[in-house]
Amino acid sequence: MQVTFWGTRGSIAKAGPSTLRYGGNTSCVEVRSDAGTAIVIDCGTGAHALGQELLARGGGAPVDGHILISHTHWDHIQGLPFFAPLFEPGNNWHIYGPSGAGTSLSDILAGQMEYRYFPVSIQQLGANVDYHDLVEGVLDLGDIHIRTHYLNHPALTLGYRLEVDGATVVYASDHEPHDHDLAGGGSIEQNRHDDAHARFAVGADLLIHDAQYLSDEYADHLGWGHSTVEYVIDIARRAQVGQVALYHHDPLRTDDRVDELVQIAREYATATGYSGAVFAAAEGMTVDLRHAGRTSTTSGRESPAIRQPELPRRAGAVAIFALTPEVATVLNDAAVAEEFDVTLRHDLQAAFDIIRSEHPSVIVVEAVENAGADDGGFDLVAAIRALPAPYGMEVPVIMVGGASGRRRPDASETGITEWLVWPSSPFYVRTKLRAWHLRGTERWQNAPLTPDEDRRIASLHALDVLDTAPEDRFDRYTAEISALLDVPVALVSLVDTDRQWFKSRQGVDVAETPRDMSLCAHAIHGSDVLIVPDALADPRFADNPLVQGPSRFRFYAGMPLTLADGSRVGTLCVADNRPRQLNEVQLDELRRVAGLVVRELEAGVPLASHAQEPGT
Repeated sequence: MQVTFWGTRGSIAKAGPSTLRYGGNTSCVEVRSDAGTAIVIDCGTGAHALGQELLARGGGAPVDGHILISHTHWDHIQGLPFFAPLFEPGNNWHIYGPSGAGTSLSDILAGQMEYRYFPVSIQQLGANVDYHDLVEGVLDLGDIHIRTHYLNHPALTLGYRLEVDGATVVYASDHEPHDHDLAGGGSIEQNRHDDAHARFAVGADLLIHDAQYLSDEYADHLGWGHSTVEYVIDIARRAQVGQVALYHHDPLRTDDRVDELVQIAREYATATGYSGAVFAAAEGMTVDLRHAGRTSTTSGRESPAIRQPELPRRAGAVAIFALTPEVATVLNDAAVAEEFDVTLRHDLQAAFDIIRSEHPSVIVVEAVENAGADDGGFDLVAAIRALPAPYGMEVPVIMVGGASGRRRPDASETGITEWLVWPSSPFYVRTKLRAWHLRGTERWQNAPLTPDEDRRIASLHALDVLDTAPEDRFDRYTAEISALLDVPVALVSLVDTDRQWFKSRQGVDVAETPRDMSLCAHAIHGSDVLIVPDALADPRFADNPLVQGPSRFRFYAGMPLTLADGSRVGTLCVADNRPRQLNEVQLDELRRVAGLVVRELEAGVPLASHAQEPGT
């Protein structure tokens, strides 16, 4: 196996005389097996030179390969539009990476190539390119066996363990200690998440690890998602890796300062008993990993890392009233291009009926000249503003019309949010629609009541478990699922009228929270697991106090607790302080243990008693 560094810098490319020896390009590593399988790990600006080199090596023959994206922050994908093999017809490339919350990997990567940022769209790539969304698990690319592992970073991030030719390389960029105290050095075993991170790298011949900071710099960068050299050496010692490449160099760190960082790392390694080689990754450096006779650490229980992409999150809804065919077509096409759910009506009453029943997030009304009794669409605006609060007063209403008839948007008598002068370009219309939708998007949404709320509450109260003391028969299940899924928080959460109360809790101190803070109140609307890979990236939960407050929830998964009468009285839920996903094996475990919790809830409770409606 050959490992070559094409980009070693973190955060932003840093060209200049002070970065000549270690390089100024952002993250990109090439791995090639003896059989010729080519894998690119991350596609920062270093991917440009790698792409040129691959074409030169090919000599006109097809150049095929695989790209593993650790996460979609810019410094790890900004070289993708400049990676030449993707533009050559006849080449075949597969791109893999974590998709994030509710959006496919291909959509995320296409975002930086939108018309606003780049002259060539992702659809214009000449090569055959397939995209694959990944979770934790295993996959084989040619003769290379790969294991994925979630890292601790503000974005959903995967580390990669590659095994081929009897050798192993582990790539872990960007990662922060789970236990912040370990940034200054210490026993990795004291935190099970950091120890699991070490187990992911165990026995590797080469560990390429984010080492952006020194311990005395870490306090100013807490939560940024990067490691210290001291932590990296402790991981290497715990994992007994052969050698360590310090990686993801800070853009402010010159070549001379990288030299100092390496010296500090080596001195720390000597002092703590790590005997492997320690060096800083440098652009152009190649490391040959020859047959070391190591065996795979993959467990037979691990599931495939490739999963089908999540259904895309609904972008919102736009209601359009327009009589002029040209105006109607442009408005409709712009809304469709922005992936809104679009309702177009040419009749005022029909438009109002749709708005009143469906509550779209943006409304567009054409100001029709010489409209007669309907006042050119202003009657519709007035009717919208008369709808019950807060919707009627808060929904943005854009009026489309000529400059001569323009009305002041702040005039109280019109109720218009903005006047869009016609004619207008499709791109401009798209920008306006998206802007007004985003301005109105809540980043903390209370879950609505369930359709069977009265029966559900009656069934919950009939269980006679609310406000009872902790019991071993429930605590054993939260302890079990916490260990199985390697999560710090596991709860049996019962969703009451105005609160969620925890019959069992692992990893939290409080016994209950208000219902409007409850993620479980969203979960009970479905029959299967609700997964939130990254709460900060989900507009329903980003500003929720459980996410922004001391609990710092980033990941959530809740399986509804469904009684025999069909009532979903709560969830068995898990949470983590890092973004992540669950594979199918883990999902099945959550479902299985939730079924055992339901069995305990219903033990000794007559079926008829929790099927009654209030007052019956």
